[in-house]
This record gives sequence, structure tokens and C-alpha cells, in this order.
Amino acid sequence: MTDFAYIQEFFDTLDFHVEVIYQNYNHEKKESIYTLNNEMVYIDTKNEVRPQNIAAFEKKRSQNLPLLIASKYITPKSKNILKEKKINYIDSFGNAYINLEHLKIYVEQGNAKPYYSDYSNLLTQTSGQIIFQLLKNPEQINETQRYLSLASKVSLGSVSKCITALIDEGFVVKWNNEQKYQLVRRDELLDKWITILNQKILPANKIGKYSFSKQNNANWKAQFLNTEALWAGEPAAALITNYLNPEAFTLFTEKKKSEILTVLKLIPDSKGDITLYQPFWIDSFPMERVANINHKNVVHPLIIYAQLIYSNNTRNIEAAQLIYNEYIKPNL
Repeated sequence: MTDFAYIQEFFDTLDFHVEVIYQNYNHEKKESIYTLNNEMVYIDTKNEVRPQNIAAFEKKRSQNLPLLIASKYITPKSKNILKEKKINYIDSFGNAYINLEHLKIYVEQGNAKPYYSDYSNLLTQTSGQIIFQLLKNPEQINETQRYLSLASKVSLGSVSKCITALIDEGFVVKWNNEQKYQLVRRDELLDKWITILNQKILPANKIGKYSFSKQNNANWKAQFLNTEALWAGEPAAALITNYLNPEAFTLFTEKKKSEILTVLKLIPDSKGDITLYQPFWIDSFPMERVANINHKNVVHPLIIYAQLIYSNNTRNIEAAQLIYNEYIKPNL
């Protein structure tokens, strides 16, 4: 289905006629322009819209036109954020918020449901750990299941379920007759992985909350200069973009709790600024070094980006976009 047919179908679910006409597409800017009852708008299409996706819509565009998001499913929280930001939307269930100069529509029937079932094998913690390997290196889709199992710290059975789900849901396609596969729709898969990381992988790998051993954390950049502990989230973004002054600190480490005190010199504190996690990848499978990142004590940009986007903090989202453009987008 083309985007136009996709959009027209959504408007056909409304109880009244809206004339939708395709105008043009700017390949360089990736901008689609339509008219709704003769009023020009940008329309972006998605399968699902969740809060972490909204920042990507707020980009600079070549003309000063209203924006409309057409999505099969939009979460209730996302709808509220879109309305607050004056971004129009319509979904496949006949729910719409359109506030143009001459066209005003607000329909909320409460009948929407996720595009993907909550029981999908893609939405599990173990699948999320496998998807991380594939997003940072899509060629690994053709690695053995045993390799992916070891690299992702999951069972062979989990790899089999994940790969099957990726194929069934159209994220993996057969590349040639030699049983080679290709990871496709990577942007969409990244959107899903952001939620899996923050809601399932991180909680499952959380060690605890800590504080710096000194009251003043101004020298945090000099505290960990090797791979014994890897910065993530806000501090990692500060290191690779020089854009943030971190307020919440995230570290990944393999150190035991006793070593966290003696080697890392961090203090257990339920209200501390630092959250520690165990890595969900194996050190014997080191993460590919990303071009232009000189800091050895940060996690892969995918993790940094996903944490920042999920925070819904404006400054964090701006930093996330910088990271996406430089380190992630070229690989998708």
C-alpha cells in the first residue's frame, strides 16, 4: 500500500468527507506534502507512535506548514503530547485531532489497540538483547544462532524465537538463494527496541543506585577512564557531544558489589544520582568501535540514544538527535 492509499484509508474511517490530495515529495528532505480540503500540510506516516518517537517529528522543514501524523496506532500518552505540541494526528481507528485554519476535527473513540500484539516474541527482554546486536551490526543476522546466543547472553531457544518473529513481522527478509538474510525497516525496529531497552532490559539488569564517594561530582569525567565501567545515558552523551551537563548518571559494569565500593569507589544510596547496570552483552564479543568516538569508557551510541529519547527531556532529546545523526543513522 502506498503512503497515499494508507492515508486515504484513515480518512475514509471518519464519518464525513475530507478531500486528501497528494502534492509532492522532497527526496532530500524526506517531506511529503498533501492538501486536506485545499489546506497544505506535511504528513508523516508510522505504524505506531509512542512518546519516544515524537521528537523525530519536530525537525526543521523547508516550508512553514502544519504537520499531521498518520499512524496505525498512537498511544494515549502520545496523543496528549502531540496535542500539547500542536501536532495533528489521525489513526487507523478513526481517531483524529486536526486543527487547521479551515478544518477542525477531534474524534476520540477509545477503540485503538497496538499494531503489534503485546505477546509478540519481539517484545521480550531476551529478544531485545538480540536486536541490539543486530542494530549495531546488521550483518550479524547471518551469524550462527550460537554466536548470537553468546553475544547477547540469551539461550539458543530465545534466538530461534526472536529470528522467527523478525521474519514473521517483516523485519528480516531473504536476500538470495543461499539462505542469506537482510535486516530491513531498521528505523522502525529501533523505535520498538527503545521501549524494550528501557522497560525490560534495563530493569532486568539493574544492580542498584549509588552515589559518588565525594560530595562534589564535578570531576566525574576523570573518575572512570577505562573499560571497568562504561558511561551511558546523559554522561555518555556529554562525553561524545559536549552538549549536556548530566544530572542523572548511568554506568554499566561487570564489577561485583564489593568491587563497586573498593575499585569504583561508589557508595550504595537508594536516592543516589548513579544507576548501575550489568552489561547485556559479553565482553569476549566487544562492541564494534564506532567511528569518531574516542572515548573508550562509553557504551554503544544505540544505548545512549535510546535512554535519552525515552527520558522525554527536551535537552536530552536534542542531544539524542545529534547522536542519531552522527553515529546511528549511517548504519540504518
